Parts: sequence; C-alpha cells; structure tokens
Amino acid sequence: MRGALWIAVVLASSGCKVFDAGLIEPADATPSVDAPVADAPVPDVPRPSGLRKVPSRPSLESEGPDVDSMLLALRDVTLNQDADRWKDIGLDLDDLDSRPPVPEVECLPPNETAEPEVDGTDGIDNAFGSRLFPIVRLALEDLETDSRTNQAAGIGAILLRMTGWNGTRNDPRVSILLSQSAGGTTADPSSVRFEGMDLVNTSDAMPAPLPAWDGNDHWFARDDTFFMANEARPRVLDDNAYVSDGTVVMRLPDRIDILFFAGTEAGVRVRLTDAYAFGTFNEDFSGIEIATVAGRWAILDLLDTGNNIGICVGTPQRNIVEAQLDTIADVRSTPGTGGPTVTCDAISLGVTFRAVRAQWAGLGPSRDLPDPCTPP
Repeated sequence: MRGALWIAVVLASSGCKVFDAGLIEPADATPSVDAPVADAPVPDVPRPSGLRKVPSRPSLESEGPDVDSMLLALRDVTLNQDADRWKDIGLDLDDLDSRPPVPEVECLPPNETAEPEVDGTDGIDNAFGSRLFPIVRLALEDLETDSRTNQAAGIGAILLRMTGWNGTRNDPRVSILLSQSAGGTTADPSSVRFEGMDLVNTSDAMPAPLPAWDGNDHWFARDDTFFMANEARPRVLDDNAYVSDGTVVMRLPDRIDILFFAGTEAGVRVRLTDAYAFGTFNEDFSGIEIATVAGRWAILDLLDTGNNIGICVGTPQRNIVEAQLDTIADVRSTPGTGGPTVTCDAISLGVTFRAVRAQWAGLGPSRDLPDPCTPP
C-alpha cells in the first residue's frame, strides 16, 4: 500500500531530478528564449461558463514594449489538501461539474465497483487531493514537510523564465520556459562552481550559501532541460503564454518527461497531459502567492515509472498499485475521448506552490533517475 502512494505524490515532492534527456529535439525554428515574439497570439478556445478555467487571453490592444526577462522560483508545495482544500486547487478538466447523487462524468473508473469522483468548486477535478493524499498522509506523515525543506534549500525548485513581457498586468503573448534547479545560492555566480552535483564555493570548496528567497538569489537550471545544454533551446517552452489581469498562464506540452527524486534511492517520471501552470502576481510583481500546476496523469505513465520508485514488476506491491489506480482514475488522458460507458485511464491532479522572483545564473549538472528494481 505504501509503495502505491509514492507514485501519486512525488510529482510535487522535492526531488532534484527533472526532465529526461531523451526528450524529442525541438525544431530548428524554435526561437531563442530571449527572442522577441512577433506573431499574433493564437486565439483562445471558448470556455464553458461556471467552471474553473484559466483566465482568458487579454486583447491585442494590451500589447506593449517588452521589458527584461523575469525568473520565478517555486517552493512550498501543497500536498496536504485536507479540510476540503482540494476543492479549490486545480482546474475543471472535463467541462463537467460532477455532482451527486448521480454525477455526470467524463468516464467511469476501471474498477466497476468504484464510485465516480465528484468535483470540487466550479467543477475542479483533483482526485489527487481528494482521494490519494489523505491515504498518503497516514503512511508518510512528514512528506510535505520534507518536500518543502528541500525546496527551500534550492534542490529541485521549479523555475519559470518569462520573456517578451511588457511589464504590465496584461500581455496577450509572452514566452515561458519551464526548468528545474540544479542549485540556488545567494552568492555571486562567478564565485561558485559545481563539484559533482553539489554547488560549492570556488575559493574553498565548501557548500555554497543557500538561497534566501528574497528575489536576489541566483539559480542554475538543469542542463538536460535544454537541447545539447544550449540555453537558447529550452525543451519545455510555451511561446504562446500570456498574462491576464496579473495571472500568468502557461500551457505545458503533453507528456513531457519531468523527473523527480524521492530521497536518494528512488524517483518518478511524471508525464501530464492537458496541463497548465498558472498563478497571479502580487502588486509589485515580486512573486506569486499561489502558483498552480493542474493536469491529467495517465495510468500507463504512472505504471511506467513504477521501477523508479521500487514498485517492481511481478511483485505484490505492483498489484496493489494497479488496483488503487483502477479505483481512483477519474478522467481520460486525452480530452474529448470520454463517454457514458468509456473507462477512465488517468487521474486528475492539482497542486500549488509559492513563487518568488529570482536571478538566472546559467546551467548546472543533471542527475540520473534511479531504478532500484534493476541490479547495478
């Protein structure tokens, strides 16, 4: 049982591993992250009323001259969503407000005896917060605390770098790359270096100062989040993101591999579909109090990473994992493929972070994802 729980929670845990270096190479036409955006924004698809969606893109009239790039570092993941907090974390993913006594749903759980998941506020889909983490907390009471401690120390912090922004609360098109940190520090980047995977002072090889999270920290992004470690060629880039009334909205590419460590001996490969990262700036643009990642996590992708967390094929623990997922699955991994008798093949997810402005320092080394099921 305990092993089954790791799969669903490590997405937001504090690992220091991120994207798989085997991701598909971007096309040569992919712009430099610092290149200005010249094309018109792609129009938004109309949204159903009354359901929790990301805000609409502002009008073209709100476009203006670009300012310098902005870097945001994310910390303080919220895994524990008790007291019905899960109901307000995430997005409506299936264009339905599933309510009892007979909820209208996108699909049915693979386990025919399982009750379909009901939605949170305004149709929010978040089976992770409502169904999985309450069980996780019983077995792993300190998981959220440990995750936040590691993030605060600069290990595996999510990094969002925005360019092409006009510096106001409305911009119809910006570019945002998503990475994760190899290390963060208050020190000047020229005074530190990596020794193996550790960030140390160049002068004495002692550990570099930890980040202060005051907007002045310098962050090194993992080099495998860029093609051939070229900063101009990020692997995860939304060049049609936008800012609407202060809310930054980024669409995540489907099934991009994001790798996290669970301690030092295990990890997880996360592949989301229909996913967004979004959050609203505070008044002085120094940070975002609530930054949300929401999307669909396919059961097959969850099972595919089982070996990385020690849930090995052919073991009783593996059978427990599959039984749990068959009960909790509440959405389809591909939007629009559901129906009254169609089986769910994914789990909805919503988690939050807090974001603080930061300074870009360049690239750092990347760790391999462990596989405790495969002998060395």
